[in-house]
Amino acid sequence: MKKMCEKKRNNKGFSLVELIVVILIMAVIAVALAPQVMKWVGRSKESTDKNNIGQIESAVNAGVADYMAENNTATVPEATYNVTSAGLAVVGTVTDPAPAGKTLKECIEEAMNGKYPTVQQDGSKNFQIVIEKTGKVTVSIPGLITPTP
Repeated sequence: MKKMCEKKRNNKGFSLVELIVVILIMAVIAVALAPQVMKWVGRSKESTDKNNIGQIESAVNAGVADYMAENNTATVPEATYNVTSAGLAVVGTVTDPAPAGKTLKECIEEAMNGKYPTVQQDGSKNFQIVIEKTGKVTVSIPGLITPTP
């Protein structure tokens, strides 16, 4: 009988103090790692935005090239567009005479078709596309990511 009582005492498990110490150590580690994890999340979002900008820029460049070829012109109308969750929307008034073929907006929308759904954006992001007369395309997220020269 004495052996049974000794056996029970040896298998009592962890004490409350030991459990609290382990939880405190885990909490200290979590607090120490939280800022680093937040940096990683921020960097991944910025990387996604830059990737999306590159995809949009490629599609718009293709649309501008199509417009120039179809209309047999070396210049394009200056324009500003926004990519929103609904697709491509013209901001402001854009004069686009398009003498022989499609308008610049139509060419860009055709080029964006198929590429736009791969753009990962949350509802708060608005990609701005600026097209200069020479055909230079600049894509940015106003207030967040500015284009690189």
